[in-house]
Amino acid sequence: MKCPGFGFLVALAGAWAGAAVPSPARFTGQVVSEGGGPARFAQVRVEGAALAGRENSQVLQRVGTDGAFQVALPPGAYEVWVTAPDHEEATFRLEVGAGAAVSREVRLPALRRTPYRVEAVPLPRMMIPEVSGVAFTPRGSLVVTNRRGEVWIRFAGGERWSRLAQGLHEPFGVVAADETDVFVIQRPELTRLRDLDGDGVAEVQTTVADHWGITGSYHEFSYGLVRDRAGNFYVSSGLCSFGRGVELPWTRGPLRTEQYLPWTGPGAVPDGHRSVAEFQGWAFQIGPEGTFRPYASGFRQPLGLGLSPDDELFISDCAGAWVPTSVLIHVERGAFHGHPDSLKWHPALRDQRLSAADVSRLRRPPAVYLPRGLMGTSPGQPVWDQTGGKFGPFTGQVFLGDVSAVLMRIDLERVGGAYQGAAFPFLRGQGLRLGGMRQAFGPDGALYVGQTVRGWMPTGGNEGLQRIRWDGSPPVEILTQRLAERGFVLTFTEPMGAAAAEARHYRARRFRYDHHALDGSLRREETEVPVTAARRAPDGRRVELELAELQPGFVHELTVAGEVKSARGESLLNRISYYTLNRLTDGTTTAGLSRLTAAAEAPVGPGEARAGAELYRLHCATCHGADGKGSPAAGTPDYTGPRGIRTRSDAELARIITEGRLPEPPAVNPMPPWGNVLPAQAIRDVVAYLRETFP
Repeated sequence: MKCPGFGFLVALAGAWAGAAVPSPARFTGQVVSEGGGPARFAQVRVEGAALAGRENSQVLQRVGTDGAFQVALPPGAYEVWVTAPDHEEATFRLEVGAGAAVSREVRLPALRRTPYRVEAVPLPRMMIPEVSGVAFTPRGSLVVTNRRGEVWIRFAGGERWSRLAQGLHEPFGVVAADETDVFVIQRPELTRLRDLDGDGVAEVQTTVADHWGITGSYHEFSYGLVRDRAGNFYVSSGLCSFGRGVELPWTRGPLRTEQYLPWTGPGAVPDGHRSVAEFQGWAFQIGPEGTFRPYASGFRQPLGLGLSPDDELFISDCAGAWVPTSVLIHVERGAFHGHPDSLKWHPALRDQRLSAADVSRLRRPPAVYLPRGLMGTSPGQPVWDQTGGKFGPFTGQVFLGDVSAVLMRIDLERVGGAYQGAAFPFLRGQGLRLGGMRQAFGPDGALYVGQTVRGWMPTGGNEGLQRIRWDGSPPVEILTQRLAERGFVLTFTEPMGAAAAEARHYRARRFRYDHHALDGSLRREETEVPVTAARRAPDGRRVELELAELQPGFVHELTVAGEVKSARGESLLNRISYYTLNRLTDGTTTAGLSRLTAAAEAPVGPGEARAGAELYRLHCATCHGADGKGSPAAGTPDYTGPRGIRTRSDAELARIITEGRLPEPPAVNPMPPWGNVLPAQAIRDVVAYLRETFP
């Protein structure tokens, strides 16, 4: 049998014949399913600097039906990704010397059963797959942007791609009016692209609006893009990274580097994100003819913008100073959402001297808090399921990707005139890549997720575009969680068995977050809330839970026991939810006296590696890698190397996790402090895991 990699091996050897260059190495092996037998339709991708002469510095090879592969490689160090449908991916580092023969069996664990399939969408071979914007035209053509400044279109009904435009400055969103009229938000402006002759290449680029300030900071972005039915566009500007000795090489518009609310605490300014150029930390409305209107303020990094079916604007913001954990915000004109540095550009508040308490009173709380870890770290673009059932039973609900390999689902409701609701995990891992920041539902009813991480975490270029499709079988999930006078009403996608009627199978707890200048927040006043009754409706799809107490201003975490199964005996795919309770059914927003007592903080004991393993997976692996090798570009160290954790004491490791750390050149990204997010015991558990796993 002819091996797919053999031709390249021969060609490479021929090209080197007679030259004083090292002999190529042979990397061979087999991809097998953990359950036994070859993993069907597997693919091996090898990437490294030694392959710089190849397209995107990589070798891609589809694996044969017997699972075998063979690749010829120059001597060097490589990152290897092995993927197969319905399996978790495997990643590892490979180093080969001249003439070496390396063989490896790669075992892929099967994905947990779910009726949703994650598939890679083939992209043009010339496109760097850092997908930063996704949209469909009314006729179904797919339009994407990448962070390197390109706009590509795949015309409906075929697989032909055309590069519509190039040379843009970090575009991060796209609206496609039709195949010849496309709008893109890039860092300096909102741009209109016109393809006058319909050949797939835009002949005209026009500036629609560029009224906000920008600088040359490495960490500065303009986000979007969405358009309402009246033709108005919505854009947001993130804060600039400032105060770590990085000079601003240039500025457009006025520059104000002083803090609106000066930091008076110990140490350096937390987070370091500032509104130094005009309207950084704001959302804007741009009219069809380019009219610019500052719309709302108080954002940190408003990564994702979405419009509801009723043309209501929602924005996701990610955790940091003044943002205790990532959030989904309902944005209305004139509202302030919590980060005070943007107020230096507010026409009515720019010259006032507000206190931290004043800022907290002025802040409009988010519709939904997204607790760090299970619900990701930096959420992207919210999109509403309007597929009419093509994506399952979730019509009208919000889907939200994340820079980590997470897809969330959010069920919103209006209570007392304001939005709040429940956040559920939907997919975690299960074939998802990192960097799912932009997404759109396609005409086929599938969810298309564009992925880019901009070097903040090690992917080695394993980004691009994925499609999530429903296979038609019923998912067993909590469909909705709605507030009732004395608790919550759950509806399920399937009739549930008798165990759903037992209160002991539900665990509720509540906690709140601090709104402050520190980077993130611990869960405060965490309290068990007894579930006193569970009443199941005759059809088995509805369960009313009565709680011992409801208090506004808290996130309510609900966990359903594994004993609760569908009437057909199937387990819930996701058993946890987080309901942000801003208002009670009568409109009350202020917590009253509580009959419940918050659990006393347990004394800090020795670290437990088993507990630390889950914490590392949820909070650390995205940047440090599951194998602990990290990424020099992202500034994360190689725990397994000679300068790894073995050279540091437990106390020093705990201090770095707690307080964070400035980057060591050439890295530019700091290690953020986790002491405001993880309790002291959790930090000890992570240290124990590091010590046991990377000795």
